[in-house]
Amino acid sequence: MKENTVLDQPLTIKEKVRTVYNPSFDHQDNAAVRVLRITEEDGLTRIDFVVYSRTFSWVNMRAESFIRPINTGIQLTLVKAVNIAIAPDKHWFKDRNQALYYTLYFPLLPDDVKAIDIIEKVGAQPNNFRFFNFYGVALEKIAMEIIMVNNN
Repeated sequence: MKENTVLDQPLTIKEKVRTVYNPSFDHQDNAAVRVLRITEEDGLTRIDFVVYSRTFSWVNMRAESFIRPINTGIQLTLVKAVNIAIAPDKHWFKDRNQALYYTLYFPLLPDDVKAIDIIEKVGAQPNNFRFFNFYGVALEKIAMEIIMVNNN
């Protein structure tokens, strides 16, 4: 009797796509940034954000940013960033009431992952508003809150 191997299985595109809008989370370091959506797209994990200028004059993202499935040592490093500058470059806000929508792409998460951390800088002090770190972001549960949308 022949055993099935990975090579014996037909290659198929992943049929089930997971999307979570406004995911709940345990903690974040910076209240000016929100996770709008997490979805699987083109074999990647896509995370859409909005950051409000408030007291910032500029924002950027570190190239070393990663996502980490909860309770694992796995780090999936940033693949691509859309509409946000990568450090040392900066996106400069024009005024204090501006919103910037941006997207980060990471390698695809395994199907069984229920929550992740989104880390811009490892070892950042809790509540360090300079970094966009989120902890315990649920991939199955949405946050029950109102999200402000600014179309300026």
